[in-house]
Amino acid sequence: VVFTGSQIPLSEPYNDARRNLIMSLIFATRDTIPEVSIFFHDRLLRASRSTKVNTHRLMAFDSPNMEPLAKIGITIDENEHLSLPRARGALRVHTRMDTRLLTIQLVPGFDDAVIQQLVHTSQETDALKVLVLQLYGTGNIPSVKESFVQLLGDAVDKGILVVASTQCYTGSVMLGHYATGLALKEAGVVSANDMTLEAVSCKAAYLLGRGDLTTNEVANLMDVSLRGEVTPSEALNPPPLSNTYQRASRKGKKYY
Repeated sequence: VVFTGSQIPLSEPYNDARRNLIMSLIFATRDTIPEVSIFFHDRLLRASRSTKVNTHRLMAFDSPNMEPLAKIGITIDENEHLSLPRARGALRVHTRMDTRLLTIQLVPGFDDAVIQQLVHTSQETDALKVLVLQLYGTGNIPSVKESFVQLLGDAVDKGILVVASTQCYTGSVMLGHYATGLALKEAGVVSANDMTLEAVSCKAAYLLGRGDLTTNEVANLMDVSLRGEVTPSEALNPPPLSNTYQRASRKGKKYY
């Protein structure tokens, strides 16, 4: 499956729609990259790693934490080592998605009373199952907000899956690297690692929508690569100022 589109409509004399459509059809007929992807401008991207990055330039999509599956120029250059193994069965489209999910981007000086009210209300109505927080850097919050950590711990105890993602364009969440991140981890907050916000939301909605997984099982699967959407924790680049053992244990490990 190859998704595409254009920044300039096909009806315009100069547009990017024609090339995007032609190249999408070419990639769809090839059997070398058997996965869901996005073609835009001059590159084929893994869909579960992609996000829209520009509203005015032709390279509108990018995959921040992964190289393109292929690039085009005079020739088509595929990164063969990135392709997923061929599927064992026919394509299946899952439509049962549990969308009782909310994403919140934290800003300096935020009032956690708003989130507290949200968690309290959801306990009565069961209206919230997943809370995705876009945190600072590798997954940090202000160190003075101990009450916020307690609030998130209470949310986890009430059956809400709390996921920490990063506001940064590239990089990964590392909850155990700083004191505040470690406190979140101990409270039961789950790391999104290097997933895009779109991937986090879609993955959580799919796993909960299955109906055969507990919240704890969904939490554990957030770190597991189902369709190449995430780099597992043990394969992430070591944190800054890491010791020799941390660097050596990750050397050469890559998961796609």
